[in-house]
Amino acid sequence: MANAAQKVGTSVIPTGLQAQEIIRLSENACRALSEDDDGLKRDILSHCGNRWSLGVVHALGVSSPLRHAELRRRLHGVTQRMLTHTLRQLERDGLISRHDFAEKAPRVEYALTDLGMGLLVQMIPLWQWVIDQSEGFNQARKRYDER
Repeated sequence: MANAAQKVGTSVIPTGLQAQEIIRLSENACRALSEDDDGLKRDILSHCGNRWSLGVVHALGVSSPLRHAELRRRLHGVTQRMLTHTLRQLERDGLISRHDFAEKAPRVEYALTDLGMGLLVQMIPLWQWVIDQSEGFNQARKRYDER
């Protein structure tokens, strides 16, 4: 059965020296994350799996700057409270910037920073891999559910 699963999609770990390099890089990343006493790296990594963080980064990458209400319209299902929390976290971590125009009628705009664009660029290959492997994921779920 494991052999059939390996035929779906791409190989997880290539053979030969390349596999050793992948293992070395993986061990280094795990070590760096484990030694992350203040949790900074894990906090940043959590943005990569957060629906709203990725949505904001994507929306600002496509069209920037945007106001709070414009972002909320683009992120279907997000509450005002969750969007505000997400924007604050992303701003705190340097992924977006916030510009307050200090006008009588409050006007604030958000834009993607260079760090935020870097995150967006790094996420694209992962997103594409997930899209490309979706049939393999569907088959795995089906096999699991039929047990």
